[in-house]
Amino acid sequence: YRQTELIFHPRDLLSLDGVGRVLCVAPHPDDEVFGCGGLLAAWADRGCAVHTVILTCGQQGKSDQSAGEGADLAAQRRQESVRAAAELGTPEPIFLDLPDRALRYDAALVTALSQAIAQHAPQVLLLPSLSEPHPDHQAAALAGLAAARDAAPGLHTVLFYESGAPLHANLHFPIDAVAERKWRAVRCFASQLGVEDYEAHARAMATLRAFGLRPPCQQAESFFRVDLQAVRGKGALAALPQWPWVRERLALANDPAQLPLVSVLVRSMDRACLPEALASVALQTHANLELVVVNASGGPHRPLDFLPPTLPWRLVSPAQTSPQTPPPFALSLSKGRPEPVEGPAPTAQTSDGPCGRACAANLALAAAQGEYALFLDDDDLLEPQHLERLIAALQAHPQAVGAYAGVRVETHDGVHLRDYDLPWARQRLQGVNFLPIHAVLFRMDSVRHRGLRFDEQLPVLEDWDFWLQLTEAADLVHCPGISAVYRQGLGQSALGDAQHPHHWRLWHRRLLQQRVQALAPEALTETLAWHAVELDRTQAEAAAQATEHRSTAAWLAQAQAALHDAQALAQQHQSARDDLQQRMHDFGLESQLALAEKELALQRFGLDTRRALESKEAELQRVGAEAQRALQDRDEQIAALQADLARRQAELRAVYASRSWRWTAALRRGSEPVGGAGA
Repeated sequence: YRQTELIFHPRDLLSLDGVGRVLCVAPHPDDEVFGCGGLLAAWADRGCAVHTVILTCGQQGKSDQSAGEGADLAAQRRQESVRAAAELGTPEPIFLDLPDRALRYDAALVTALSQAIAQHAPQVLLLPSLSEPHPDHQAAALAGLAAARDAAPGLHTVLFYESGAPLHANLHFPIDAVAERKWRAVRCFASQLGVEDYEAHARAMATLRAFGLRPPCQQAESFFRVDLQAVRGKGALAALPQWPWVRERLALANDPAQLPLVSVLVRSMDRACLPEALASVALQTHANLELVVVNASGGPHRPLDFLPPTLPWRLVSPAQTSPQTPPPFALSLSKGRPEPVEGPAPTAQTSDGPCGRACAANLALAAAQGEYALFLDDDDLLEPQHLERLIAALQAHPQAVGAYAGVRVETHDGVHLRDYDLPWARQRLQGVNFLPIHAVLFRMDSVRHRGLRFDEQLPVLEDWDFWLQLTEAADLVHCPGISAVYRQGLGQSALGDAQHPHHWRLWHRRLLQQRVQALAPEALTETLAWHAVELDRTQAEAAAQATEHRSTAAWLAQAQAALHDAQALAQQHQSARDDLQQRMHDFGLESQLALAEKELALQRFGLDTRRALESKEAELQRVGAEAQRALQDRDEQIAALQADLARRQAELRAVYASRSWRWTAALRRGSEPVGGAGA
């Protein structure tokens, strides 16, 4: 079937928000610009601390004739990266001067990158993609991811960037606002542009990556984003951005052998619990599924429009027929996604009532198109990894006809009752059914080639009879561990009702009689011997458990005696504690009375002190007022003296300025002694 491309090739846009520190690792000078120069410039514009570590100087790379070789080329390429950083608005790169074309994914490189991460404490780490053909890029990607995995929790995201080859992108960043700065930075690498037209290559990649993004985006950079928490939990392989691994994680095939279609077959009585069962199918980690729902209710079935569009489904309903001349059985197919799938129609007859369990199972088998199939009753549940586990087991054991996992039995309200998770033994299956129907994933080619069908004469235990038929030629594979849920008490089969004709014991006896008649004496002997040995082992285990129980009972008796002594001691301690509490209570009352008296005395003392202070304050205010009046009188006297002095100075200046003073100047000079001061 086909999924929308946005599921496997998302068009998510990278947000710059919430990031304050970024570290970019480049194997050679220019990788940081060709791969993510636009993103680095945009983060720098927002005030983000953007640091770049360049592992080598690229001295082994090609260059034009003017760049020279070896040390000369290394020096030139360093300067080119410095100038490019200035164009982008980022700090000068840090060069580790490791040998070009000699990087290895080893402890030394991981340690160097771990130190860089510890020094700059980034929240986002940019690494070259492992899909790059250059071995230095691959070593840097692996070592950087290893260093990031062991870094402090502040580093939460790794972005793999592409410079020489495209990667399987899951995140995109439009660079239109900073594109011209990126192209100016690209043109700084003259030593490389003389060898290849890297600017044209980078522009073409930016144009390609903008395709399909929301307008007005014309140029973009693309990345493979990795959540480091997932890497720490699942390992580095789950994060590598190469197409085969990405497709494997998405349950997509890399070759036709990896395209198993699984048919999940549901016999529906259209009960309220059906959506829960189907939701557990939609949550499966194996994505290549088809859902076949057989309407066994005998009436109209609710629409299945609540199913997600990514899950192909078909609703199979028996067509009502005339009781006089019953024609061949027909199917009414209500399709979900995708296009109609052709398949054979069953040939059984139906009635106007509900479809029986075995009849509904045969209808589902006839409609199944998958390589594998699994039955799921409409009141049971699958855990998300159930199908993926079983498929892996079948692929690892091509001779097995099916695989089964453990099933947890719960009440309708979720109370755990027991587990079905026993190892495979053909003899066990011949004696009792220990396989809930949704525990088993089986190969449909065995069903089709051998014409296997459910016995429609069986009202119950039809699945046991089917497993016996299925395993006649090959074994099942056991996948230990619980990955499905059987909800006891929701069904309507009356399997556990001892008063009902469908009680399991009655039909179990009939089926065993048929099996005994059908088995060869040697096989019957082997089966009985196996059950005898298993019974002895079970009894031995029960005896050991009983002995352990007796030991436990003795220990419990001792523990109870010790508990009794502890309780008596606790009562003594409680009595002493109560007495101490009473004494503390009496002491507290006495202390409260003493404190109350002290508080009253302090209040009286405070009142007397306040009155004395108020009297002193009044006296000080009176003295201050008198001093203020004396100062004012003195100021008035000084002001009068200053006014009189000013008047006298004015009169003196008037005398000096008068004509009589000037005219008598000579007389004053004549009367002065020789050497005296003149007028």
